[in-house]
Amino acid sequence: MLEKKECFLQKKASAEVEKAKDYTKAKNKSAAIQCLKKKKLYETQIEQLANFQLRVHDQIIMLESAKATTDTVDALRSGSSAVKAIHQSVSIDDIENAIEEANEHTENMRQIQEALATPIGASADFDEDELEAELEDLEEEELDHELPEPPQTTRMEPSARVTTSSQPANDLAELTKLQAEMAL
Repeated sequence: MLEKKECFLQKKASAEVEKAKDYTKAKNKSAAIQCLKKKKLYETQIEQLANFQLRVHDQIIMLESAKATTDTVDALRSGSSAVKAIHQSVSIDDIENAIEEANEHTENMRQIQEALATPIGASADFDEDELEAELEDLEEEELDHELPEPPQTTRMEPSARVTTSSQPANDLAELTKLQAEMAL
């Protein structure tokens, strides 16, 4: 409504300017001045209408802001109520009971899995000691294949003999003895 009235007053102000031009051409100075005075009055009213519109827009913005604030507060209240309801429906005792139940179920599953993993039938008749002895035999055979053959002693001619200490000879004798024991 204010915009329509402002548009109407602008048309009237423009009409007064046209009248003033016509009176100026007709050499009627006082009538032209009267038209310009009316134009000034219309412009003052237009300015007031612009201020009114600004106030109305300001009020609209404030109302929208208040509505947003109210919506925000309502949402916070709803959220708070929902959290409160959740807290009332769940207690620490309920949580502890749920954890205990989960632990019991886990223990039951572990026992079931152990029962299913227990050998039955022919595989249950194996003697563990006998299997371990067989494994040791296999390990010894593997070790025998990995060890190098003992060095063969060659006779040196007396002129080629060099005096050596008794320690390396003792080490060689021990190594040969150990290899012979392992071959058994």
